[in-house]
Amino acid sequence: MTASTQHFDPNEARPQSRTKRWFLSFAAPVAAIAALALQTGCETAQSTFDNVASVWAKPIVYACPDYRVLRDAARLVSFKAGPGRDLVDVDTEARIGDANLECLTFVDKDTYKGHMEARFQVVFGAQRGPANKTKRAVLPYFVSVTDKNRNVLYRETFKIAVNFQGNQTTVRFPGEMIKLELPLSPEIRSSDYIIYTGFALDREQLQYNRDNPL
Repeated sequence: MTASTQHFDPNEARPQSRTKRWFLSFAAPVAAIAALALQTGCETAQSTFDNVASVWAKPIVYACPDYRVLRDAARLVSFKAGPGRDLVDVDTEARIGDANLECLTFVDKDTYKGHMEARFQVVFGAQRGPANKTKRAVLPYFVSVTDKNRNVLYRETFKIAVNFQGNQTTVRFPGEMIKLELPLSPEIRSSDYIIYTGFALDREQLQYNRDNPL
């Protein structure tokens, strides 16, 4: 358009006026399109930034609490009915070797309040004794949770059945998956908790373990 206006006499108002009107009518939609493109570009850039920020935003993840197998309760020896306590009188001997623990953290980023879902699974080993004729046994065990002051917040007893197939005399197997919900806040961290497990023993069984340590 600049080249075409150079051929008009400045005193000729009508061609110059048409040129200006044409230029202005053309420039207006171009400016509008440019403004729209700029706005769209900004919105796209902001949307892209928000998406990237969302993808790369780090969630709050706390480590699992510690867990412990109580030494005096890590073994269970059951005898057949009667006074005999020799090896030939053993019905079942079981041990807790270890446990599996996995955790999920659900905490608000602004308040740091929420909870942790801990999934705890005890791993057992069992041996069939000479007095066991049924090839079955039931093992009672417990899971408890304490806070940083060692106050017991939760304790529950479970039972798991054992079957010795055929001539099998030893088995190793996991217990049920136990879900524990642990409250979290700025004052309470996952490291404040400890999970304990062991067999639910009577006094005689506990004393037997202490008199016959592993």
